[in-house]
Amino acid sequence: MITILGAGLAGLSAAFHLQKAGRTDCAVFEKAGRVGGTCRSEHVDGFTFDYTGHFLHFVTEDIKTLVLEIIDGNIHTLERDSWIFSHNVFTPYPFQQNTYGLPVEVIKECVMGLINAKYNGQKTGNEISKNRSMNFKEWIDQTFGSGIAKHFMVPYNEKLWTVPVEELTCAWMGRFIPQPSIEDVIEGALSRKSQRVGYNARIWYPVKGGIEALPRALASSLHNVTLNRDAVEIDVKRKAVRFHDGSEAFYEQLVSTMPLKQLVRIMKGAPSHVREAAERLRHNSVINVNFGIANRNVSEKHWIYFPEKNYRFYRAGFPHNFSPCQVPPGCSSVNVEISYSGQRPMDYKEAIRLAKEDLIRADILKTSDKIVVEKCLEIPCAYVIYDKNHCEIVETIQAYLKEEGIYSIGRYGAWEYSSMEDAILHGKKIAQKLLEDANGLTGPSEKRNS
Repeated sequence: MITILGAGLAGLSAAFHLQKAGRTDCAVFEKAGRVGGTCRSEHVDGFTFDYTGHFLHFVTEDIKTLVLEIIDGNIHTLERDSWIFSHNVFTPYPFQQNTYGLPVEVIKECVMGLINAKYNGQKTGNEISKNRSMNFKEWIDQTFGSGIAKHFMVPYNEKLWTVPVEELTCAWMGRFIPQPSIEDVIEGALSRKSQRVGYNARIWYPVKGGIEALPRALASSLHNVTLNRDAVEIDVKRKAVRFHDGSEAFYEQLVSTMPLKQLVRIMKGAPSHVREAAERLRHNSVINVNFGIANRNVSEKHWIYFPEKNYRFYRAGFPHNFSPCQVPPGCSSVNVEISYSGQRPMDYKEAIRLAKEDLIRADILKTSDKIVVEKCLEIPCAYVIYDKNHCEIVETIQAYLKEEGIYSIGRYGAWEYSSMEDAILHGKKIAQKLLEDANGLTGPSEKRNS
């Protein structure tokens, strides 16, 4: 019996690929009343709001093929239209390649800073990724120089992560930060460029149903998906999961997609060094404030980044531009994302007030706008913080879990910064491993050390 905890994308993908291969002894248990995890949407008075900015972008062709097949036409392609708002000026994303239009002194700082970094031993992305001793601030300075660091990279990332960038390592970056050439940076300082760069230059999004249409489509062909089952204890000796209602599920292999820290907390008999390691894992949280606007299109853009401290949110998005089905006819919508943590607390009422004030100051909303819907959505565990202890802690916990036949996958199960495509790929890979183990393709010593 294979038991899967969590019906987000990773858990659903694991079940999908297992059942597709004929493993009917596979069951999914989800604590919420519907599938999706954080990949969910709320529908209020004709408006659709996702829990946060969720877009599909593909690196792996077979995952793209799978998604397009299961969602069966309910998806369309968008050319990303994203911007940065700073110094009261809109510039195209990414900032480091598009400074044209900013104050002259800011452009000069950014370009000269990059040139100084370039000719003072700038390292390549691959060289830096191998240097675990380098923190994110050092990488920013060496890669982009002091100007881009000052005017975007440092303030934006500290607002997003809620910690000083010196506390972050470079282990999370991967493909997520575009690194343009010096020629591209200079060209982007002299004129407005239309070229879209980065891993998400082209995005896919459902036509109807919001982003939750994706996990719903993935779950539609599955059997043995049980909702409203919150796991409260895992007994590794009995190989049993106990749920909040007292029911139990037994397993031979267990796949978990819940946050790694939470998983360790509910494991009966986990060693003290593993428990202590899990408590040192760090993350931030996000409040997503959504507004439905009557009778006016507040913006033609997809989303805008706000690096400056005088705006509390780090990003604003416009769901009505993802699909016309997101809003009633003649209406529009805007959402803002605010990070918080123990170091920077936040509550719903304060978030709504700040969001309205800042959107008006940014001239996105007007005092005359008729807000017909307000909806706050919260992600308590949002972005995993890659501090200097992150990799060692995760390796320690994962090693123990594998000894117990437990596989922790997905964005929060693997405790990583990753995309929806990555979550689906995690599920596929763990399904392949479990199938190989069942067929005897992995020897005993490999199982212990894999």
